[in-house]
Amino acid sequence: MKISFQEDIAPFIDKLEEILGLSFKVFLSTALIVMALGIYLANLLFGNHSLQVLEKLKHEKIVIKQEIEVLKNKNAKLHKEYLEWVDAQ
Repeated sequence: MKISFQEDIAPFIDKLEEILGLSFKVFLSTALIVMALGIYLANLLFGNHSLQVLEKLKHEKIVIKQEIEVLKNKNAKLHKEYLEWVDAQ
């Protein structure tokens, strides 16, 4: 007498198919696709190439542009002082 795994689990699969209203293979395939899409979206939102990183880089770009303007003004002031100092000598 040989009992296979399929024979043992068949009643449970039949009951699950009755509860779900569709075949176990369709349910399992759909669940795997949903999980894969979920992982992809989570990686898109929170991974190395996420929207958060993009927003952070945009903010960093604005800060750097502001810093460039401050440094340009400071450079112009120092250049003016240098020219005045050279003219005085």
